[in-house]
Amino acid sequence: MVYENIVLIGFMGSGKTSVGKILARQLHKKFMDVDTLIEKEQNASVTEIFKAKGEEYFRSLEQTCIDELAQNKGQIIATGGGLPIYSSIPEKSLVVYIDADFDVILNRLSSKEHAKRPLLQDEVRARTLYEERIDIYKEQALLTVVPTKRYRFLFMLSLILF
Repeated sequence: MVYENIVLIGFMGSGKTSVGKILARQLHKKFMDVDTLIEKEQNASVTEIFKAKGEEYFRSLEQTCIDELAQNKGQIIATGGGLPIYSSIPEKSLVVYIDADFDVILNRLSSKEHAKRPLLQDEVRARTLYEERIDIYKEQALLTVVPTKRYRFLFMLSLILF
């Protein structure tokens, strides 16, 4: 199958944006971050959108955004942690799961980054979400990468894709 885009999925803070930027540079492709696009369009942070309009509203924005992005080809797309749970990823996308351990995510995030993620504010709830989502991420992904091995993974991926 020929893939039109690479879509990175994984729990919030797993490194989708960091890996996506590196991969886009290596492959000379356009990098798109769903959360960033939504924040620009709404002129509000994800946290502000969650507080003002709720999670359901935000999830509808995510689906609209990924559908619009899929109209173009040759992109590296970083999704929000909930996108593959609540929304569908367009066919002909290579879905790559960034498999970071929950404790690694918590330790890696700065307090500023931690505060930007509304669903991480309650650690017990966040850990439960993480556990609930792992199997869905794995089911949807064609490839899984552990972030500590990302550079080797990116090199291999750049050789075989696009």
